[in-house]
Amino acid sequence: MPLKKSREERKQNTREHILKTAIDLFSKKGFEATSVESITRRARIAKGTFYNFFEKKEDVLLYFLDREYSKSEEEIERKLNSQQTFIDQVELSITAYIKHIFPNREFSKVLIKERIGKIGSGKNKNESHLMQALSQSIDMAKQRNEISHSVNTRRLTEMIFALYTMYVLYWTNGFIKTKKDCVACIKEAIQYILHGITASTP
Repeated sequence: MPLKKSREERKQNTREHILKTAIDLFSKKGFEATSVESITRRARIAKGTFYNFFEKKEDVLLYFLDREYSKSEEEIERKLNSQQTFIDQVELSITAYIKHIFPNREFSKVLIKERIGKIGSGKNKNESHLMQALSQSIDMAKQRNEISHSVNTRRLTEMIFALYTMYVLYWTNGFIKTKKDCVACIKEAIQYILHGITASTP
């Protein structure tokens, strides 16, 4: 006989059910057109149940992002090491973020529309966390003399993040077929940049 689920397990299952339902509706109808009522109706739960977990529909997005940021960072921390080349470290970081933050095209469009306005404000976690990982990789590359010490870490980080944002937009709009192709395009563009900033050998 299966063990009875704990209260915390039931709460987590309900939260995930609400999240999955909301993501499906956001993807199909758009964020603005999706109401709390439509989420609860599709999920077959009472409004009170929704409000036990989230104050408003925006909080569903924030919960998703916080969870996926954590997954991305855990994956990067687990796989990143100082022996990898700069381009391999950047590819690892970008792949982890695209994999976790952007599950499908339609929902990704919603995320980008809702969060894009905060780029450059310091309030976008997608920006601050990824830029921190990129900056760390750039500093490691400088120590290994892969990149000239004269290169401004912040400026190069911003350039790579801009490429990341641009190609994710291309993917969400169907100009790039897969997320794997998206990462490959970003990697290729960064390699073009590196031709001009790679430290010269003695």
